[in-house]
Amino acid sequence: MSVIIKLPKLNIPVKRVEPVLIDVDNMVPHEEIVTKRLEDVKKMIMDLGAVDMPIIVAPIPGTDKYLIVDGHHRWAALKELGYRKAPAIVVDYFDDSIRLETWYPAIIGSIDDFLREASKELDINESKLDAEQAIKLLEQGGIAFIILSRDGRAWIIKGGVEEQKKVSKILNKLNVEGKIKLAYYGLREEAIQDLEKGEIDYLFLRKPPTKQEVIEIARQGKVYSPKTTRHILPYIPAKTYTPLNQLK
Repeated sequence: MSVIIKLPKLNIPVKRVEPVLIDVDNMVPHEEIVTKRLEDVKKMIMDLGAVDMPIIVAPIPGTDKYLIVDGHHRWAALKELGYRKAPAIVVDYFDDSIRLETWYPAIIGSIDDFLREASKELDINESKLDAEQAIKLLEQGGIAFIILSRDGRAWIIKGGVEEQKKVSKILNKLNVEGKIKLAYYGLREEAIQDLEKGEIDYLFLRKPPTKQEVIEIARQGKVYSPKTTRHILPYIPAKTYTPLNQLK
C-alpha cells in the first residue's frame, strides 16, 4: 500500500518551545487513529526512549480538557504504552495565526470499484459538474463529497461526517488491495489543476470543517476520518526529545 501526499510548499519557521506535561487522559482526539501508523510511532518512541516532538493541544472552552490539534498518534502511542503524561504545547485554537484546511482524496485508476462498494451503503447521484459548480454546491451543506472526473462527470455523495468516514474506509481498502492508487492533496487548487492535467483521474472535494465544528466533534466524543483536518501553525515545533522517564 502506498499513498501519495501532495502538500503545498510553505515557508514556516521552526521554533523551539519548551513543552509542558499534560495528563494524556485530559487530551481529546478529533480524528481516528490509523493502526499501522500507531504501531510505527510506538516503536519509534521506544527506540528513542523519548518523545521527539511535543503534541499541539488547545483548551476546549468550558472544560478541563485539551483538543489534540496535532500529534494524535504520539498521544495514542503514549496512552497504549502506559504513560500518564505527554509533552505538549498549548495554543489558542481560535487565534487567526492557526489555520484550518482539509485534505482532498484523489484516485489514480478506475472509479468503478469505488462506486460499486460505496453504492451499497451511501446515497450517490451521478451528475455533470465542473469544479466551480461543485465548490458552490458544497457550500449549501448536506454533502459528504463531490467526486469530479476529467470528462465532466461527477458523483454527489450526500451526508456528513459519518458518510465521509465510510468513503475513507472504502478508499483505504481499495488502495490496500491494489485496485486504486490513492493520493491526498493539501491544496484544493493544486488538486484541481492535476485533475485537469490528467495526473489524477478522480478528485474528491469536500467542504473544510470549521474550528467550531472540530471543537463540537471533540466535545461529543466523536472523531473524523483520518486526514480530514489539516492545521497550519505559525511555526513548526522544534524537536525537544522529552525522556520517557519524565512521563510516568
